[in-house]
Amino acid sequence: MAFKEKTSQDWREPVYVQVSMRTPNTIHNASEALEFLDNAWKGSRKKHRFAKEICSAAVLGQVSPETAREAFVQAASEARMITCAPNAEASS
Repeated sequence: MAFKEKTSQDWREPVYVQVSMRTPNTIHNASEALEFLDNAWKGSRKKHRFAKEICSAAVLGQVSPETAREAFVQAASEARMITCAPNAEASS
């Protein structure tokens, strides 16, 4: 198993999302979330656009990585794709 080195843009805790019966995706930061939103998203798009905007802003340094994480988690939850999103506050 390969381990990804943590960067300053990574979220405190990754988000695990699953589309259909595929293997869950591990999302570590806003850049990975944007890629997932663009290429693997299935389901509700109500919060999808907002999550893309917030993740884009995080990549540009305009909002915090954790703000982007929260937007992504909310969109994935609404689309019933989330498998696990540990609460970063609880692990602090």
